[in-house]
Amino acid sequence: MVTYMPILKGKAGELDAIAHLSGALVWHLLPIFEVVPTAQGPTKDAYRFCEKARNSLPADLTIAVDVRHLPDITEGLRRPMCDIAEDLGAWGIPMLPVVHLYDSSTRLADVRYAADLHGGHAIVRLGSDTRDPDDAEAEEALDRLRSEGGLMIEQCHLVLDMFEVRSERDLTRVEPVVRKCVSWAQRYPWSSVTVAVGAMPQGISHIPVNTPTPIPRWDLQLWQRVADLGVQYADYGIAHYGLTTASWRPMPSLRYTDDEVWWIYRWPQDPIGRPAMYDLCKALVASDHWAAAGRGFSWGDHQIAARAEGVGGPGNAANWRAWATSHHLAKVVDQLTGAG
Repeated sequence: MVTYMPILKGKAGELDAIAHLSGALVWHLLPIFEVVPTAQGPTKDAYRFCEKARNSLPADLTIAVDVRHLPDITEGLRRPMCDIAEDLGAWGIPMLPVVHLYDSSTRLADVRYAADLHGGHAIVRLGSDTRDPDDAEAEEALDRLRSEGGLMIEQCHLVLDMFEVRSERDLTRVEPVVRKCVSWAQRYPWSSVTVAVGAMPQGISHIPVNTPTPIPRWDLQLWQRVADLGVQYADYGIAHYGLTTASWRPMPSLRYTDDEVWWIYRWPQDPIGRPAMYDLCKALVASDHWAAAGRGFSWGDHQIAARAEGVGGPGNAANWRAWATSHHLAKVVDQLTGAG
């Protein structure tokens, strides 16, 4: 049974972290990759994602693919979801298409095609970045899921996506919504029911420098409050749920996952030219929230420990995202399985 469904951007940092998953973690994960749009257009975006996935995904890992950020194609025969399903299928990479109940008839047909190519299973994702999941609305849409999407409920995993919880007030508001939706979902034979939520702020430029700063993991707290319902867990990794558009070179930083918080490290570059990432990693490794297993905890921890020793290049934003994501995935599985 899948333990954890991280919702990740289909970008270099996240894919690099997935590429270095240990064999033990592979069996616990079903990552949902959101294909990121670029100026190249949806057809090329789909192709580039597939190429990155082919070069990154470990054997035996099943992924889910969500094209919600890509615009609809109005001309030609190419369809991003169909293209991705065909390419991944040709390379022997198993996938589940992600469907939203507000999707157009064309997108539902694409999900049906993709699911048929990969064993008939899919993920139904309820909620949006502007609206909480609604059980009454979902109930009305189930017939359309069957008729236009060609999907039976028992072939689908249900993800109740709350998108963002950033405070105790948010938790108090969201918990009854989750309980109401889960009560509705349990009337049907879904393959699984998962609660997804994010808690990382959109940016960290406001965080102080040269000192680790904690940010509460409200997403994990929500799941802990509703775990009695028997639901599974999903989050947005170490990222905000939205797309980022920043193109400048960020300050060296890491978002390091601890039991109840993320520790945010931001170190300004040394004026004499020594890469600040080495000093940042040295401070992290010396802290009391450094993984007890040290560099052996994850591939990301190994990379951080090496930089603390001055070994290897300082990396760039994609590398830092990969190292921190790698640690986060291992930490969450460790917590959910009760090993930590």
